[in-house]
Amino acid sequence: MTRFPIVLLDYDGTLAETRPAILRSLAVALKECDVPPPPLEELAQELARGATLGELFRTLMPGSTAEQEQHFIAAYRNHYPAADQEETFLFDGAAEMIEGLHRLGIKPVILSNKHRPFVDASLERFGLTGRVAAVLGSEPSQPAKPDARVMTDRVLPLFPGAAIEDFLMVGDTVTDIRFAQAAGIAVCWVSYGHGLEQACRGLKPDFEISDVRDLLKLVG
Repeated sequence: MTRFPIVLLDYDGTLAETRPAILRSLAVALKECDVPPPPLEELAQELARGATLGELFRTLMPGSTAEQEQHFIAAYRNHYPAADQEETFLFDGAAEMIEGLHRLGIKPVILSNKHRPFVDASLERFGLTGRVAAVLGSEPSQPAKPDARVMTDRVLPLFPGAAIEDFLMVGDTVTDIRFAQAAGIAVCWVSYGHGLEQACRGLKPDFEISDVRDLLKLVG
């Protein structure tokens, strides 16, 4: 019997290197909103926190209006698909790891704060659509990580009869770790992703891996 029958996988920084496409799209969207983009290092620091687009904008532009935030999100989403096509790639071994989970009888679930259509498009491009049990991305009126309601309202209904102990969250930022801890499930931090090392380790995740392929050793 496997250690965790259901594995929740973050996408950005866990399965795929999306940082160049995200940073490029953020910079362009901020310019379109007449907001001088901060240095890329600062944007990368914000990205490392695993925030949603709206949260990121509010951090960069305190006191901004809801209309300004929506303008920014629309501009970002307009530019991201092209940047994603040109710059995003799967981490070495990510596709093979998902295949390995299947061989072990483990259900992989994509659980991301990324705009759901972007997640779907990327999974299709990389040939992973039919290899995951479910895809949960950012959707209007739905809770996002680290809110524990993501577990109760979105994940658990997909797996009737599953126990909390059956789940493992795998992610690269404090948002993933805080979500798992709030939901009461085990969490594995991936040190190769976008997260801030000191902040993530400080939250004491249950497990840590430095290569996506090491997940098979953990759950097998």
